[in-house]
Amino acid sequence: MRENPAINAFKVWIFPSLASAMALLIWNDVNEIKSDVKQLMAQSNVDKTRIDNLERVVFKTTTSFPFSGLPVKESSLTSYYAILPNKDLLKKQKHEKVLL
Repeated sequence: MRENPAINAFKVWIFPSLASAMALLIWNDVNEIKSDVKQLMAQSNVDKTRIDNLERVVFKTTTSFPFSGLPVKESSLTSYYAILPNKDLLKKQKHEKVLL
């Protein structure tokens, strides 16, 4: 059986057309996926920043409260004690401080 030349011409024309259409659809989907991934990464960075800020507030880290590491003011009347190894009270001294 001989094939019709019109059918052969149609086969030669349809295959590249279908391959090009498939390539165009795949390329369109890949570009859409790339844009979605970029958008998700940007949103992820925003979410991470929010989570970090919430952790600072909840756990009160020094970056959110920079003044928490400052020394505490002592009272104006401070008592100092010294104890010997035999646990006898050696010295009791009251010292008045002037706070600035």
